[in-house]
Amino acid sequence: MDARETTWADGVELIDEVAHEEEPSSTVVLTPPMQGWTLVVGPYFGLPYPQQTVHVTDLCRELSAQFGRAQLFFHSEQNDGEAWLIAERGRILRRWVSEYPELALGEPFGVERRLLDAYGITGKPEDLAPDSDLAGDWAATWGDCWATTVAEENSVDPTKAAVDTGSISGMLVAAAPPFE
Repeated sequence: MDARETTWADGVELIDEVAHEEEPSSTVVLTPPMQGWTLVVGPYFGLPYPQQTVHVTDLCRELSAQFGRAQLFFHSEQNDGEAWLIAERGRILRRWVSEYPELALGEPFGVERRLLDAYGITGKPEDLAPDSDLAGDWAATWGDCWATTVAEENSVDPTKAAVDTGSISGMLVAAAPPFE
């Protein structure tokens, strides 16, 4: 894999550029360890792209089998949705894609479960009738259950970790392998 060094600011700008392309890009940015996690960032891991969901899920499962835990998160500042994929020891614990609830796997836990309980939703959000009042109430809660909130609870919220760690150097830009 060809990789080159970049700064935090240039890496963030690059990811923002490729995230707004029509097709998902294979460009990714790798961080040095942050609070014990190495982040790989880019739309290549875009759970909201249905054509990538199976590949990305398999990749996350494989990484978790090798490293113990692997997690993927998507948060849209433009309110385009939220997604997360959390795997441990080769097993998917939870996959949620707000735009495609039918792609959900596993049981809600942590902040997602607490928020569902607060709304009186005893099951899973993907089991709600899309046009029900309960589904509407749940969809309105994303400010309390963004992917960054789930990430912070389960690993690291990169929007906060980057600030906390000060100047981050040694970031890499690389091209991920093509989908098979």
